[in-house]
Amino acid sequence: MSLPEAARALLALPPDRFVAERDALARELASRGDRAAAEVKKLRRPVGLAWVLNHLARERGGDVEALLRAGDRLRAGHRRAVAGGGPGELREAEEELRERARALRSEAARALDGAGRRADPAVLSRVELLLRLLAPLPGPDRDAFRSGALAAEPSPSPADVGGLALVAGGRAAPAQERAPGPRAAAPSGRAAARDAREARRQQEARQAREAKRAAAEAAHRAREARLDADRADAGARRAEAA
Repeated sequence: MSLPEAARALLALPPDRFVAERDALARELASRGDRAAAEVKKLRRPVGLAWVLNHLARERGGDVEALLRAGDRLRAGHRRAVAGGGPGELREAEEELRERARALRSEAARALDGAGRRADPAVLSRVELLLRLLAPLPGPDRDAFRSGALAAEPSPSPADVGGLALVAGGRAAPAQERAPGPRAAAPSGRAAARDAREARRQQEARQAREAKRAAAEAAHRAREARLDADRADAGARRAEAA
Protein backbone atom coordinates (compact mmCIF):
# COMPACT_ATOMS: atom_id res chain seq x y z
CA MET A 1 0.00 0.00 0.00
CA SER A 2 1.39 3.41 -0.93
CA LEU A 3 1.64 5.80 1.97
CA PRO A 4 -0.02 9.20 1.87
CA GLU A 5 2.19 12.23 1.39
CA ALA A 6 1.73 13.25 5.03
CA ALA A 7 3.20 9.89 6.11
CA ARG A 8 6.25 10.25 3.86
CA ALA A 9 6.81 13.71 5.29
CA LEU A 10 7.21 12.14 8.74
CA LEU A 11 10.55 10.66 7.66
CA ALA A 12 12.03 14.16 7.38
CA LEU A 13 11.03 15.17 10.93
CA PRO A 14 13.51 15.59 13.79
CA PRO A 15 13.64 12.37 15.83
CA ASP A 16 12.01 13.86 18.94
CA ARG A 17 8.90 14.80 16.95
CA PHE A 18 8.52 11.63 14.92
CA VAL A 19 6.60 9.30 17.25
CA ALA A 20 4.03 11.84 18.42
CA GLU A 21 3.27 13.07 14.90
CA ARG A 22 3.21 9.54 13.47
CA ASP A 23 0.68 8.42 16.09
CA ALA A 24 -1.44 11.53 15.56
CA LEU A 25 -1.53 10.93 11.82
CA ALA A 26 -2.39 7.25 12.31
CA ARG A 27 -5.31 8.20 14.58
CA GLU A 28 -6.57 10.76 12.08
CA LEU A 29 -6.45 8.25 9.23
CA ALA A 30 -8.16 5.60 11.34
CA SER A 31 -10.95 8.00 12.24
CA ARG A 32 -11.65 8.43 8.53
CA GLY A 33 -11.56 4.68 7.91
CA ASP A 34 -8.38 4.96 5.82
CA ARG A 35 -6.63 1.59 5.60
CA ALA A 36 -3.26 3.35 5.44
CA ALA A 37 -3.56 4.02 9.20
CA ALA A 38 -2.12 0.60 10.07
CA GLU A 39 0.85 1.09 7.75
CA VAL A 40 1.54 4.54 9.16
CA LYS A 41 1.53 3.11 12.69
CA LYS A 42 4.26 0.67 11.63
CA LEU A 43 6.63 3.41 10.47
CA ARG A 44 9.88 3.55 12.39
CA ARG A 45 11.89 6.64 13.18
CA PRO A 46 14.79 7.10 10.71
CA VAL A 47 18.13 6.07 12.19
CA GLY A 48 21.04 8.47 12.61
CA LEU A 49 21.17 11.39 10.20
CA ALA A 50 18.74 9.83 7.73
CA TRP A 51 16.07 12.35 8.71
CA VAL A 52 18.39 15.23 7.71
CA LEU A 53 19.01 13.62 4.32
CA ASN A 54 15.26 13.10 3.86
CA HIS A 55 14.72 16.76 4.74
CA LEU A 56 17.22 17.81 2.06
CA ALA A 57 15.49 15.66 -0.56
CA ARG A 58 12.11 17.18 0.27
CA GLU A 59 13.12 20.82 0.73
CA ARG A 60 15.93 21.08 -1.81
CA GLY A 61 14.84 18.59 -4.47
CA GLY A 62 16.43 20.52 -7.35
CA ASP A 63 19.79 20.71 -5.58
CA VAL A 64 19.60 17.01 -4.71
CA GLU A 65 18.95 16.15 -8.36
CA ALA A 66 21.98 18.25 -9.35
CA LEU A 67 24.04 16.36 -6.76
CA LEU A 68 22.90 13.01 -8.18
CA ARG A 69 23.73 14.12 -11.73
CA ALA A 70 27.21 15.09 -10.55
CA GLY A 71 27.47 11.60 -9.03
CA ASP A 72 26.56 10.05 -12.38
CA ARG A 73 29.27 12.11 -14.06
CA LEU A 74 31.76 10.98 -11.43
CA ARG A 75 31.02 7.32 -12.18
CA ALA A 76 31.34 7.93 -15.92
CA GLY A 77 34.59 9.86 -15.46
CA HIS A 78 36.03 7.12 -13.27
CA ARG A 79 35.13 4.49 -15.82
CA ARG A 80 36.80 6.46 -18.61
CA ALA A 81 39.88 7.17 -16.50
CA VAL A 82 40.58 3.57 -15.60
CA ALA A 83 39.91 2.56 -19.21
CA GLY A 84 42.73 4.83 -20.38
CA GLY A 85 40.84 8.03 -21.17
CA GLY A 86 42.76 10.20 -18.70
CA PRO A 87 41.76 11.56 -15.27
CA GLY A 88 40.65 15.07 -16.33
CA GLU A 89 36.92 14.36 -16.45
CA LEU A 90 37.14 12.44 -13.16
CA ARG A 91 38.73 15.41 -11.40
CA GLU A 92 36.14 17.86 -12.74
CA ALA A 93 33.23 15.63 -11.73
CA GLU A 94 34.68 15.05 -8.28
CA GLU A 95 35.07 18.80 -7.70
CA GLU A 96 31.51 19.45 -8.83
CA LEU A 97 30.19 16.74 -6.51
CA ARG A 98 32.11 18.25 -3.60
CA GLU A 99 30.66 21.71 -4.31
CA ARG A 100 27.10 20.35 -4.55
CA ALA A 101 27.51 18.54 -1.24
CA ARG A 102 28.88 21.68 0.44
CA ALA A 103 25.87 23.69 -0.74
CA LEU A 104 23.47 21.15 0.77
CA ARG A 105 25.49 21.12 3.97
CA SER A 106 24.29 24.69 4.63
CA GLU A 107 20.65 23.58 4.40
CA ALA A 108 21.43 20.68 6.75
CA ALA A 109 22.75 23.19 9.30
CA ARG A 110 19.50 25.14 9.09
CA ALA A 111 17.47 21.94 9.56
CA LEU A 112 19.46 21.02 12.66
CA ASP A 113 19.13 24.52 14.09
CA GLY A 114 15.39 24.49 13.41
CA ALA A 115 15.11 21.22 15.31
CA GLY A 116 16.90 22.71 18.31
CA ARG A 117 20.02 20.66 17.66
CA ARG A 118 23.49 22.13 17.54
CA ALA A 119 24.90 22.05 14.03
CA ASP A 120 28.20 20.60 15.20
CA PRO A 121 30.95 20.73 12.52
CA ALA A 122 31.54 16.99 12.92
CA VAL A 123 27.85 16.26 12.30
CA LEU A 124 27.81 18.52 9.24
CA SER A 125 30.96 16.85 7.93
CA ARG A 126 29.19 13.53 8.31
CA VAL A 127 26.19 14.84 6.35
CA GLU A 128 28.48 16.09 3.57
CA LEU A 129 30.29 12.76 3.47
CA LEU A 130 27.01 10.83 3.23
CA LEU A 131 25.89 13.05 0.35
CA ARG A 132 29.12 12.35 -1.52
CA LEU A 133 28.70 8.65 -0.82
CA LEU A 134 25.09 8.40 -1.97
CA ALA A 135 25.36 10.42 -5.17
CA PRO A 136 27.53 8.18 -7.40
CA LEU A 137 26.57 4.70 -6.23
CA PRO A 138 23.36 3.25 -7.70
CA GLY A 139 21.21 1.16 -5.42
CA PRO A 140 18.28 1.23 -2.98
CA ASP A 141 19.88 3.77 -0.62
CA ARG A 142 20.32 6.28 -3.42
CA ASP A 143 16.75 5.71 -4.63
CA ALA A 144 15.37 6.13 -1.10
CA PHE A 145 17.39 9.31 -0.63
CA ARG A 146 16.06 10.77 -3.86
CA SER A 147 12.47 10.22 -2.69
CA GLY A 148 13.16 11.39 0.87
CA ALA A 149 12.45 7.95 2.35
CA LEU A 150 15.74 6.78 3.88
CA ALA A 151 15.17 4.56 6.91
CA ALA A 152 18.80 4.79 8.08
CA GLU A 153 21.94 6.59 7.06
CA PRO A 154 24.13 4.43 4.80
CA SER A 155 27.32 2.92 6.21
CA PRO A 156 30.27 3.71 3.92
CA SER A 157 32.74 0.97 3.15
CA PRO A 158 36.43 1.82 2.54
CA ALA A 159 35.92 1.35 -1.21
CA ASP A 160 32.81 3.52 -1.34
CA VAL A 161 33.92 6.56 0.66
CA GLY A 162 33.75 9.76 -1.33
CA GLY A 163 32.18 8.04 -4.33
CA LEU A 164 35.52 6.64 -5.45
CA ALA A 165 34.61 2.96 -5.66
CA LEU A 166 35.58 1.38 -8.95
CA VAL A 167 32.54 0.71 -11.07
CA ALA A 168 31.94 -2.78 -12.40
CA GLY A 169 34.07 -3.48 -15.42
CA GLY A 170 36.13 -0.41 -14.73
CA ARG A 171 39.54 -1.95 -15.29
CA ALA A 172 41.49 -0.69 -18.24
CA ALA A 173 40.61 -2.69 -21.32
CA PRO A 174 43.36 -3.47 -23.83
CA ALA A 175 43.10 -1.84 -27.19
CA GLN A 176 41.29 -4.01 -29.71
CA GLU A 177 43.48 -5.87 -32.11
CA ARG A 178 42.68 -4.89 -35.64
CA ALA A 179 44.06 -6.79 -38.60
CA PRO A 180 45.58 -4.42 -41.13
CA GLY A 181 43.25 -3.92 -44.05
CA PRO A 182 44.24 -4.60 -47.64
CA ARG A 183 45.08 -0.95 -48.28
CA ALA A 184 47.49 -0.81 -45.31
CA ALA A 185 49.24 -4.14 -45.88
CA ALA A 186 49.53 -4.37 -49.62
CA PRO A 187 51.61 -1.34 -50.60
CA SER A 188 54.29 -1.52 -47.90
CA GLY A 189 54.35 -5.22 -47.09
CA ARG A 190 56.19 -6.31 -43.94
CA ALA A 191 57.43 -2.83 -43.06
CA ALA A 192 53.87 -1.44 -42.96
CA ALA A 193 52.68 -4.32 -40.80
CA ARG A 194 55.61 -3.80 -38.43
CA ASP A 195 54.86 -0.09 -38.18
CA ALA A 196 51.20 -0.82 -37.45
CA ARG A 197 52.14 -3.24 -34.65
CA GLU A 198 54.52 -0.70 -33.13
CA ALA A 199 51.85 2.02 -33.25
CA ARG A 200 49.39 -0.26 -31.51
CA ARG A 201 51.98 -1.20 -28.89
CA GLN A 202 52.69 2.46 -28.12
CA GLN A 203 48.99 3.26 -27.89
CA GLU A 204 48.41 0.39 -25.47
CA ALA A 205 51.37 1.47 -23.35
CA ARG A 206 50.02 5.02 -23.15
CA GLN A 207 46.57 3.74 -22.15
CA ALA A 208 48.09 1.50 -19.48
CA ARG A 209 50.12 4.39 -18.01
CA GLU A 210 47.04 6.66 -17.91
CA ALA A 211 44.94 3.95 -16.30
CA LYS A 212 47.61 3.25 -13.68
CA ARG A 213 47.96 6.97 -12.89
CA ALA A 214 44.18 7.44 -12.61
CA ALA A 215 43.80 4.40 -10.35
CA ALA A 216 46.62 5.63 -8.08
CA GLU A 217 45.03 9.08 -7.79
CA ALA A 218 41.63 7.56 -7.02
CA ALA A 219 43.13 5.30 -4.36
CA HIS A 220 44.90 8.27 -2.76
CA ARG A 221 41.68 10.30 -2.64
CA ALA A 222 39.80 7.29 -1.23
CA ARG A 223 42.34 6.97 1.60
CA GLU A 224 42.00 10.67 2.40
CA ALA A 225 38.21 10.44 2.33
CA ARG A 226 38.32 7.42 4.63
CA LEU A 227 40.33 9.39 7.18
CA ASP A 228 37.78 12.21 6.91
CA ALA A 229 35.00 9.68 7.47
CA ASP A 230 36.67 8.26 10.57
CA ARG A 231 37.13 11.74 12.04
CA ALA A 232 33.54 12.68 11.21
CA ASP A 233 32.25 9.47 12.80
CA ALA A 234 34.16 10.15 16.00
CA GLY A 235 32.99 13.75 16.13
CA ALA A 236 29.38 12.79 15.45
CA ARG A 237 29.46 10.24 18.28
CA ARG A 238 30.84 12.84 20.66
CA ALA A 239 28.20 15.36 19.58
CA GLU A 240 25.40 12.81 19.97
CA ALA A 241 26.65 11.88 23.42
CA ALA A 242 26.74 15.54 24.42
